[in-house]
Amino acid sequence: MKSLITLLLSILFSVSVIAAPGGSHHKITAYDYNDYLNSDIQSKTFIRHQDGIDYDLAWYFDRPNPNEVVRTEVVTDAYGNITRYVDATFRRTDQSFDWLQSRQYDPYMIPPAPVDTTNYDPPVVALTNAMIPGIAWGSGGAINSSSSGENFYTDKSEVLAVEDVTVPAGTFTECLKIYRLREFDVSITIQRVEWYCPDMGLVKRIQGGRRMIEMTGVTFNE
Repeated sequence: MKSLITLLLSILFSVSVIAAPGGSHHKITAYDYNDYLNSDIQSKTFIRHQDGIDYDLAWYFDRPNPNEVVRTEVVTDAYGNITRYVDATFRRTDQSFDWLQSRQYDPYMIPPAPVDTTNYDPPVVALTNAMIPGIAWGSGGAINSSSSGENFYTDKSEVLAVEDVTVPAGTFTECLKIYRLREFDVSITIQRVEWYCPDMGLVKRIQGGRRMIEMTGVTFNE
């Protein structure tokens, strides 16, 4: 039965792209909106606001193979204690940029010790090459976790607008404002609004009205 569900989800959502009626907007392809693919970016830092508490968040990028990026995320509290340590593997295709795997570590171990590996089958379609306002896309399939077994997800996204956005790192222009909805069969729903900017990728994210991250800085490879 689970195999049948996986097949149906794959047919319905895997790399599906839907254009809104009208289609009068110009297609935006001149920029790389992915921080994962801009090989000049070495790391990014954010301030994370959650339930009235501020945390520091850092992303570190490694590119071990062509068209593959590993992003390590480290969250620390006001005392410098690591509260979250996760890495994610992404892959670029001709049509999309996909999230393949995440690995979670115990941040209280020195060095952090792996506690869970999650694979997405098929991968989550993070971004599509067809970036214009009104474009919607999605994916769905199985999540295979080493600690909790198998469950299923659907992931849907839509470009709402192209606009400027100001964060502590500065003001960025012509950014994509993207709405995301991710649902899991364990009755978990995640809603986000994200801003991706030319050659910089994600600079701001609001999740569920309770959590927000804003970019504070970026470092580049020499």
